[in-house]
Amino acid sequence: VLVSPMGIIGFMPPALLFPHREVAFIPSGTTYGLLQEDQAVRGHGVLALGDPDYRQMSDRGRRLPHVVDPSRLMPLPATRAEVEAVGTVRLLGGDAGEVSFRQALKLQMRWRAVHFACHGLVRRDLPVAASLVLSAQEGSDGLLTTLELLGMEVPADLVVLSACDTARGEVYDIEGIQGLARAFMYAGAPRVICSLWKVDDEATRALMVRFYELWNPDKDGGMSAAAALARAQEHVRSQPRWEHPYYWAGWVLWGLP
Repeated sequence: VLVSPMGIIGFMPPALLFPHREVAFIPSGTTYGLLQEDQAVRGHGVLALGDPDYRQMSDRGRRLPHVVDPSRLMPLPATRAEVEAVGTVRLLGGDAGEVSFRQALKLQMRWRAVHFACHGLVRRDLPVAASLVLSAQEGSDGLLTTLELLGMEVPADLVVLSACDTARGEVYDIEGIQGLARAFMYAGAPRVICSLWKVDDEATRALMVRFYELWNPDKDGGMSAAAALARAQEHVRSQPRWEHPYYWAGWVLWGLP
């Protein structure tokens, strides 16, 4: 099922509306056609960032107008295991910063996936300030913003934003949601997996590990992104402690299914 959402329909959890279906959100029919130009291209390796060090958040990061003070964000210990499970190139702790990320991107002409396991911050009234909260490094404030992404190239088959609220942003009646997911599509990724609300650390780790097992197995083959996401959500849902939709229904795929 392809959904081109208008307005706040983009905040709808498709796993609840279309149970047992493979669903992808697309910005528009025109965008879908453009994204299909990369359909046959396949990258190599998974560049994964996680467990950032939030103790060194820069002064600029503290002053940015987010609802949540970035310097007060709690550590995400399960993201380390998540990155170790899915990544072939791993940036962890103090290395999970914007400078290291930009350098690591150059290690491949095109990546199979780029995976962020971190906090996400959103300003619905200021889409360019939506950001992934990474480690502060010399030359960067620790916030990878939508505005910065619009000036970057991120050549990857898939970007996974394993963070809170990464599917949210400013709502436009015709254009849908403008935010991090759309920015990564502009940067060159034809598929983006992101979240509609604040997600659980442990349940997210389980879902992501299962997703990669299905989508990017060690041997050739694997499911489509939409199918792998649907099966990973079912996997989390099948466990009694995570059966509530809060733990699994918030994940959505934007772009090519």
